[in-house]
Amino acid sequence: MNSIVVTGIGVVSPIGIGKEEFWRNCVAGRSGIRPIQGFAVDHLRSRLGYQVEDPDYHRYIKPANLRRMDRISRMVAASVKLAIQDAGLQMEEENPERVGIMIGTGLGSSKTVDLFFRDLVRSGPHEVAPLLFQTSVPNAICSHASIEFGIKGINTTFSHKEVSAESAIVHAFNALRRGKAEVIFAGGGDEISEPLYTVYATMGTLSPQRSPYPEGMRPFDRTRNGFVLGEGGGILVMETLDHARGRGALPYAEVVGYGMVGCNDGVWSYEADGSSMAKAISLAMGDCPRVDYICAAANSTQPLDRAETRAIRGALGKKAEEISISAVKSMIGEFDASGGIRGCATVLAVKQGIVPPTINCREPDPACDLDYTTHGATKKEIGFALLNGFANGGAHICILFKEVS
Repeated sequence: MNSIVVTGIGVVSPIGIGKEEFWRNCVAGRSGIRPIQGFAVDHLRSRLGYQVEDPDYHRYIKPANLRRMDRISRMVAASVKLAIQDAGLQMEEENPERVGIMIGTGLGSSKTVDLFFRDLVRSGPHEVAPLLFQTSVPNAICSHASIEFGIKGINTTFSHKEVSAESAIVHAFNALRRGKAEVIFAGGGDEISEPLYTVYATMGTLSPQRSPYPEGMRPFDRTRNGFVLGEGGGILVMETLDHARGRGALPYAEVVGYGMVGCNDGVWSYEADGSSMAKAISLAMGDCPRVDYICAAANSTQPLDRAETRAIRGALGKKAEEISISAVKSMIGEFDASGGIRGCATVLAVKQGIVPPTINCREPDPACDLDYTTHGATKKEIGFALLNGFANGGAHICILFKEVS
């Protein structure tokens, strides 16, 4: 069966636009956190977010198409463009029916949906702008990107809570292995919108919740008190090894396998013992003898960070203490499609032999007692790396990447 490799990376993130800027700041441990802009949060206890400083999207998207896109579609389309450039893909030379796109997103165009329904309630159906409706559907993100870049193959949108982008990557992997495509753009994107932020803040899941500790994102820290919302787009160019070799591409990493499992602990909770998370890790590893780096799902909540620690120990036993682990979310925030950007970080870690840091962990939680790389990035030979995606409500996806020699 043909191997599946990653040959391109496109990132629009709170810590940088494009692979180089993103990775430089990721390795440096820079935080993208800042006061929320664009809507009022004075009435809320939580007032921070990891918002993207929008680039000039004219650099990535044709003007005629740009006018039809809302902000999240622009972020994802720009990520795809950056991935195309990074992979050295000549789209005019590809068979468009053998090129696909699979995007994960939590709520899609949540800001557009908010505007659409506000106008609908305030003015009635005859006064709503038609463009708002056609961009409010979740698959509009994929559709805009496919129109912009002439993609006529598989076109699928995944909404799977905090593993939305991981779902896209896994399904792209399977489609490529089955010969349904030669190239697939896989990853995800989400945006911070006023209703989304307000709902999370009102429910008390955002830092600082009802806590004496300050607002912030600090996975594995004893004082962590909830997550901070982030946004952005992250795209991997995935293709068959034969196709990559045929066009002279140099892969970042090979996608080896994955584990997908569920659990039944509740719609809004994480399982305490991490047993099903451990199963996902074990399924992803298969017969792999080791894993050198784990890009953790940890999101600065008390339950998930502890459960993931137990899961890693449960799956790997004593070997868990030899693995470098880091939470990239400490720099980009938590959002349903963060696996797209974290997937980019994982393959870059494999290619560069660098473990990015977990920032803001100053008082380690005694229950989180593994090597969480909290004192800056470290150089390390990474033969195998695991991307963990664990969602409350019981969706768990882990993806194993391998160094390409």
